[in-house]
Amino acid sequence: MTEKPSNTSNHQRLDEMFIHLSPRGATIPYSLCIDGDNNVWVASKGGLFKFDTDGKNVLFERRNPFPKKISPYCQVLHYDRKVIYAYAEEEAAMTELRIFNLDGEMFHEQFIDGKLFSLAISENGDMYMTKQPFGDDSVIYKTNIDCPLGWDEVLSEDEYVFQAVCPVDPNTIVVSTCSVPLNMYSKQSLRIVDVAKHSVTKSFSTKGQNDGEIYFPRSIQRYGDDIVVLDKSGRLQRFSMDGRFLDVVAQIDAYLGNGFIIEGEQAVIACSGIVLNRAQETICDDWLEKINLDGSRWIPREVNYGA
Repeated sequence: MTEKPSNTSNHQRLDEMFIHLSPRGATIPYSLCIDGDNNVWVASKGGLFKFDTDGKNVLFERRNPFPKKISPYCQVLHYDRKVIYAYAEEEAAMTELRIFNLDGEMFHEQFIDGKLFSLAISENGDMYMTKQPFGDDSVIYKTNIDCPLGWDEVLSEDEYVFQAVCPVDPNTIVVSTCSVPLNMYSKQSLRIVDVAKHSVTKSFSTKGQNDGEIYFPRSIQRYGDDIVVLDKSGRLQRFSMDGRFLDVVAQIDAYLGNGFIIEGEQAVIACSGIVLNRAQETICDDWLEKINLDGSRWIPREVNYGA
């Protein structure tokens, strides 16, 4: 039996996008942040880019000359007028972490064994990092931005890998986990970790694409007293801190969203994928797009392919 056509908005979203990244060289974005001057920073395989508030001008760029050699999951964060940027080269399996001021001047650099998966920072400046599968154990690491020279282990596991991480208060983080070996059948869940006790205090959600289930989470962000999880299904699902599923606050097409942040009542999502342009050709495109957190969803629409 043939499948019915997918109900997706597969056109090139030139009218909907906030910043069109591909023409600027920011290919395959994974992370973004907004600094204290409301400028937008994007971490992509193409490098690190700073855009003005409207996204019309590039204010700073640090390009990677060979984007295909860059590992997925490059990250950028803003904290106290500092920009933290991290990425890894695929073959070298080494993460490079750099800290800049808002003018793009670098004042800290370090090299870390293994390839980065997720990087997040708490309100008190504690940074948390997870890596792509590397060795026998998966580890959540922690350091502080005031002296980021040594990374301490928060938690280590050999039955599952830690992936997207999100601090929710100075002593609590939420992390997505995936059983090993990593494949489409891997079991998945969200876990609440007590940092001081180095232990998981609660696990919730399971793999799936129904409400309350997760399908390979890409990013987790705070939203008031709750958290929002973006996964490969394109859903942004809200959970309470006791693990209750609350609602789907927004949804985009599957597999396009790589990361997001929350600004007020909107999510700003880093998108990358194959789309149909106005010449009805399939192309790879990269962009940032905003969506309201009120249950909004992308919907198909008629596209005018005329001149």
